[in-house]
Amino acid sequence: MKRTAYLTLYWHPQSQHESTRIRQRVEEMLERYRLKTREFPPDLDFCRIIPLNANSEKFKHLMEEIENWQEIDDVNLKIWRSYNPSELSSAPLLEWGPTNQAIEDDFYDLKEDGYQGGPQASHRRCPVCRAELEQVRDLLVDTRRMGQRDLSLTYSFEIILSARLARMLQEAGFTGFTLRPVWDYRKPYQGEPKLYQLVVTNVLPPMASPPTEFEQEQHCEVCSTKTQYLKHTHFWGRIQYYEETDIYYAPEVLEQAADFNATHERIGGLPDGHPLVLISQRVYRWLKEQRIKGWSARPVYLVESGTLKSE
Repeated sequence: MKRTAYLTLYWHPQSQHESTRIRQRVEEMLERYRLKTREFPPDLDFCRIIPLNANSEKFKHLMEEIENWQEIDDVNLKIWRSYNPSELSSAPLLEWGPTNQAIEDDFYDLKEDGYQGGPQASHRRCPVCRAELEQVRDLLVDTRRMGQRDLSLTYSFEIILSARLARMLQEAGFTGFTLRPVWDYRKPYQGEPKLYQLVVTNVLPPMASPPTEFEQEQHCEVCSTKTQYLKHTHFWGRIQYYEETDIYYAPEVLEQAADFNATHERIGGLPDGHPLVLISQRVYRWLKEQRIKGWSARPVYLVESGTLKSE
C-alpha cells in the first residue's frame, strides 16, 4: 500500500518583516529536504508542497520539524492510499464503486415533496431524520446525463448501469444483486429502459471493530437508523490530518459473501449515509478483463484471533 501526502503550510505574520523571515525559513527547509512546491506565491503566506511518500523517513522528519515550528499555525494534510496490482488481485473482498456522480437525483425527489417522502417520491423516508427507509418505485432521471458511460452514481449514491453492462453482469452469473429499470423522467415507463439500477441484495454481518475504526456516529431515535464515518481524523502531535482507515472482517464472512455485497453499516451522516458495496475477487477480475471503466476498488482485510491478516 502506497500512502501519498498532500501538504500545505500556512502562517499569519504580524508584520511584513516577520513574513519575510518566515518565508526565508520555509525556503531553507525546502532546500534542506530537497522539496519542490506546487504553489508558493510571493504575495501570500502559504506553501503547497508537491505530493510526498507518507511512508518515507523524509516525510517523518519533515512532519516532526513542522510539528515543533510555532510560526506554522495552520497545516492542511491529507494522506491518500493506493494499492498495487498484487494487493488488489489477491484480496478476497474489495470495497467498490463508480468514480463519478453524473446522474441527478430522482426527478421527483428533487422536489420538496419528494425529498420529504411524499406520494411521488422514489423512497419512503423517516419523517424526522429523512433517512431513506425503503425504495417504493423505479427511479426517474434525466438519462442524457449518463452519456456513454457504463457506470455512474446518483447524488444519493444509487449505482446506475448502462443496459449493456447490466446484461453482461446477468450473463456472467454473478450473485448478490438484482436490477431495477431506470426511466427517463420525460417519458417514464415507455419502451425498453436505457439504464438500470444495481440493487445489492446480500447484506454482510457487521465489520470487525476493532480493528475497523469509526467516528461521528449519528442515530435517529424514531426510525433507528444509525450512520457513522470510517475513521479519518488523526493527529501528528498538534497537527490534525485526514486519512481513511481500512475495513476488516472476520474470515467467516467469506461463507456469507456473494459476488456483490452491501455492508451492514451505513457510512456517512444523516440523512445520506448509505451501505458500502463490496465485491468478490471474481467480479474484480471480470471487470478488469472486460475493460469496464469508471470504477475504483480497495482491499478489504480479514482479521483472526486479534492478528491482522491481509489476504
